[in-house]
Formats: sequence, C-alpha cells, structure tokens
Amino acid sequence: MPRPIPRPLPLLLALPLAFLGGSRATQAEAPARPGALIVLSTTDLKGRTSPCGCHTPKGGFARIGTALDSVRAAGRPAVYVDAGGSFPETDGRGDLAEFMFHTLRRLEPAAVGVGPRDLRHGVAFLRSLADASGIPLLCANLVERASGRTIFPPTRLVEVRGVRVGLFALLGERFDLGPARDSLQVTDPESAAHAAVASLRSRGAQVVVLLAHLGRVGAEDIATAVPGIDAVVLGHDVPVFERGRRVGGALLSYAGEMGQQLGVVTLTLDAAGRPEGGDIEVRSLGPEVRQEPALLARVKAFEDAYNERMRTLQLAVQAGADLESDPVDRFVGAHVCARCHTRETEQWRTTAHALAWETLVREKKDATPECIPCHVVGYEEPGGFRSPALTPHLVDVQCENCHGMGTRHEEGWLASLGEATCVRCHQGEHDPEFDYAVRLALVTHGNTSGESIRTVKARRAANAAKH
Repeated sequence: MPRPIPRPLPLLLALPLAFLGGSRATQAEAPARPGALIVLSTTDLKGRTSPCGCHTPKGGFARIGTALDSVRAAGRPAVYVDAGGSFPETDGRGDLAEFMFHTLRRLEPAAVGVGPRDLRHGVAFLRSLADASGIPLLCANLVERASGRTIFPPTRLVEVRGVRVGLFALLGERFDLGPARDSLQVTDPESAAHAAVASLRSRGAQVVVLLAHLGRVGAEDIATAVPGIDAVVLGHDVPVFERGRRVGGALLSYAGEMGQQLGVVTLTLDAAGRPEGGDIEVRSLGPEVRQEPALLARVKAFEDAYNERMRTLQLAVQAGADLESDPVDRFVGAHVCARCHTRETEQWRTTAHALAWETLVREKKDATPECIPCHVVGYEEPGGFRSPALTPHLVDVQCENCHGMGTRHEEGWLASLGEATCVRCHQGEHDPEFDYAVRLALVTHGNTSGESIRTVKARRAANAAKH
C-alpha cells in the first residue's frame, strides 16, 4: 500500500527580531522562506471554453480564473501549470485553438505541456501560436527527426516567493503526431526525464514539477523510475482521483479533463525550501464557483460570434437547398405522430425533451454544430433536420429520437428502445451523472407529473440567481 500522505504543515510567520546596541540601527532578520508551495493545474481542456449547458455547469475559463485568483489573493506562494491538450478534438477549428491559447495565457501559467491534439494543425501552427500568445510551451522529448533538436524548450525555471521551481513536460510515445508525424518523433520519456531533472537541479531548482501528457500508466512509471521529481500533473484520458497518489517520491495529481476540476498539490517545504511532505486534492469547479466577469465576457463574445458565423453558413446552405431531393423515408415530426398517439404526445410536452431546442436558443448555441445533434431529430441524416427554417417540425427531442423514423413505423423500432438509445446523448460532459433507471422514469409515457420539465426550470433559475 502507498504510504499515507502527510497533511500540510501550517505556514509559520517569522517574527522580526530587533537587535539594539548603543548607536547601532535596529536590524531585522531576512524574511523566512515560505512554508509551502501550491501547484495548481489543469489538463486536456479539449477546446472547452465554457461548460455544456445541458447539465449542472462545471468548469470553463471563467471558473478556472476565479479559482486561481482566490488562491493567489490569499498570499500563499502558488504556481499554475497546464499539462497540454488545449486544442479541440475536431478538425477545422483553428479559430478555437487560437482562442484557447490566448485565453489560457490570461490565466498566467508558468508552463504548458504539449498533447497530441495540439499538433493537429501542424507544428508550425503550434509554434507560431505559442509565440503570438506568449504561452511558455515545454516538451522535453518532442524532437525533429532530421536534427534531433527539441521543438520546444525542454525545461523552465521560475522563482515563486523565493522558491526556485523547475518545470518540464513529456509527451507519450504512442500518440499520433498529426500532420507533423513524418518530421517529428518522440524520444524515450524516461531518458528525457532523467536529463530534465538533472538539468533543473544543476540550475538550483528546489522543487521539480512534471507535466506528464503520458496517460495514467506512463506517468506513474516515470514517477517510479526517475528520482528527483516532487509533483506530477497527469494528462491524457486520466481519471479523477480526489486525493491523488504518492508514487516514488512524487505527489501525483489526477484532475480529469475539460477544466471541470482544478488540481491542487500543496508541498510543505523545509528550511532550505525543499519538499518534505504534502497533500493533494481536486477541487470541483461547479456552479458554486463564481465566474470571473472579464473572462466570462470574453468567452461569451467568442462563442456568440461563432454561433452567428455558423448561422450565416446555415442560411447560405439553406438558400440552395432542394427539399424535393429528400428521400422517401424521412422523419415526420411529433405533429404527425400525434394524429394517433395524442395522449403520449401531450405527456411528452411535460418533459424536458420538449425544451431541447429552446435551451439552445437561450444559450445562443442554436447554430453551433457541436450542440445541435442532441437537440433535434435526425441531424445530418437523410430526411432529418436541416435548419429551424427548413425543418421547423424537427426541433426538440421528439418521438423519433427514441422510437425511430416515422416512415418506418411498421419496422417496430419500439422493441429496440433501451439504455443504448439514451446514452447517445446522455453521456460524458453532456450528462456526467446520468442514471438510466432514474431518468427513464421521468420521461416515460406513464409519468404525467411534469417533474422533468420543472427540474430543468428550477436548475435554470438557480444558475441565473448565481450571476
């Protein structure tokens, strides 16, 4: 079993001692070193500028900003880092990648690692964006194939309230390097880690922090094999462990992804400023965390502008649309189903599914392609939703989302209805706490209580009251 992690020691305030003697001036001792260093971290933001509006909101730049400000304002020495993976997972969003880096820079990270998705637009794009934004991008084992030189600085040394903190980053060997795969290679992480730690220690680093975009197993292996690392921030599909782990001599932070949590490693320091113990926690960034106003306004302006660009594109496609080309088999909409299933349709109107499109309109996401599929019928399917103007009868989550295409009614889609149908949308960040049995009871046709729609409205009111 891993040894228990000592709780952080209280910070000791040094009292200046006055030496009085004849005509000599009063002198004070040099200020004592901080008793602790706090390492704050995020990783794998994945292009998420704000929370998905479909559930209790967690994360987003504005909440990260507030959490960082609260620690910094307390006056305790702290350093913020991100382990990489800020770019979105979808192609064609260079604008979002740029926004992520420029906004991340406003959080004042001391270092940012490199994840494989950060290379999806090519290494030249990443380099130029790092230069333009001022992001201190690090990676000790990403090199040019031809020369063997590192693409980004392997290490960085910063001073935090008199404590010299060494930072370095690693990338996993198994990841796809995108368009740069032929010109770049990833060297052995363990060898690179030994070299980085030795370099940082030789330059006077008292604390060494690794940004490990290696996955859980890879990061734990490095912490075991390489001495001299004090804290590790784990990135790339890493689970959330609220109390972290001690591996080797390092404290490991597992803070999940998409900025929904903030990793907090508190290293207690001895008189020489070197770690002698510590504590790990993960702080959830839910609706109880106030959103920093300037960051919130910046994010909202970007998201609204993107939604309007997509609306303009949607109108252009709509202008050239030929509805006569729709296939014979198509989605018909709830108004057709209601001709025979009146009672079921009326019950559906008492559920949150009937508010699905209105939710997007409220959040100004009604033209955002990443959000639309789970709020309409048959998105990007033949005979399905095209736009609210061309196919207004297919907005909201309706009968055919669950029971199948209306013109195939005789094929008996109802028989195949089950949990797999629901988790096409109710999963991941869209609904992280989804419980099939509980949620099904709220929308099943036998429930006419309206509990589902009241729950959504109450959540909206609570969120609005916090802003």
